[in-house]
Amino acid sequence: MNILILENGYRDLILSRISLGRYLENKGHKVFYACPDPKESFIFNIEMNRSKLSICEIYKSRKKLSKIEKLNSIDIVLSFRFIPNVLNYISSFLNPKVKRTSVITGLGVAFTLKNIKYGVIRFFIKKFYKLSSYKTSIITQNPDDLITLGLTLKGNVVLGSGFLNKKELTIQSKYKKIEESVTLLYVGRLLKSKGIDDVIDIFKKVSEHSAKFRLIIVGDVDEHNPDSIDDYNLSYIKKNPSIEFLGFLENLTDVYLRSDVLLFPSKYREGVPRAIIESLSYGLTIITKNMPGCKECVKSNGFLMDDSNQEILLNYLKKINKETLLVNSLISRNLFETKFSSKVIYPQYEQ
Repeated sequence: MNILILENGYRDLILSRISLGRYLENKGHKVFYACPDPKESFIFNIEMNRSKLSICEIYKSRKKLSKIEKLNSIDIVLSFRFIPNVLNYISSFLNPKVKRTSVITGLGVAFTLKNIKYGVIRFFIKKFYKLSSYKTSIITQNPDDLITLGLTLKGNVVLGSGFLNKKELTIQSKYKKIEESVTLLYVGRLLKSKGIDDVIDIFKKVSEHSAKFRLIIVGDVDEHNPDSIDDYNLSYIKKNPSIEFLGFLENLTDVYLRSDVLLFPSKYREGVPRAIIESLSYGLTIITKNMPGCKECVKSNGFLMDDSNQEILLNYLKKINKETLLVNSLISRNLFETKFSSKVIYPQYEQ
């Protein structure tokens, strides 16, 4: 089979889709890739705006996608995220013989914030995916999204994008460190909706209790986004000697190995966040919101937070010790291996 993988960004394609493509190639398929502004010649360039629909741009991109499909005798198109899924659906009318799968990697902030604007967006997204389900196979990355979209009878669930941790871990030795410090970790853009303000608030409060806590922050600042971290909190991050602000990093292996607890209080409707999956693979304790896509990653290896239980969360962190971290680490690793590893996830795309 000739398979085309379609993404809305080069970074996401490289981080999350190339390894899936290699798995499919090892199974005897020929895999092609397409995204906007690729940096490698083997990836087709298809222009698209990841944050808004432009009729003119969609028309041009649809023509380009159709041409790629025909010239390369594509049998299957596998698209990820909303705009690629729109293109995949439109192309189904031009090349009806091509099998198509649309992967919904989360429903985003529109399905968490309650106002008229986002209510209209939710309405059209639901209508689109119901229409799309007649022409393409639908995959969501958690069961709640399938229910929210009203597609429980037409769609399937694949828990996340898969991740292969090539690092040999010796979890027991990790928690034989002499020092009693506990390193918290945040990974993501420095946006309020991603929970960066909550991370800072939690760190301030536990630091008042004990000097054993450290915080590592990995992520870039989006200065032009009104949802971005404010100047006061950004200044606090940069000046606090107990906080290590690293900005955006391509390779987080060293960071995960130095960290104990992932703080991921995102308010987004995530699919299954890559940061949590990677953290599970390195045996971190997971503290995240009780939200679709996040709650699937916490059993007894961490804490699910909401607006009513912050005091309980703070007590949980204050009492955390190396023995707790070791037990959580073993549970996180087992959860990763049995539910989220690429060895589990990738075969589901062949079904």
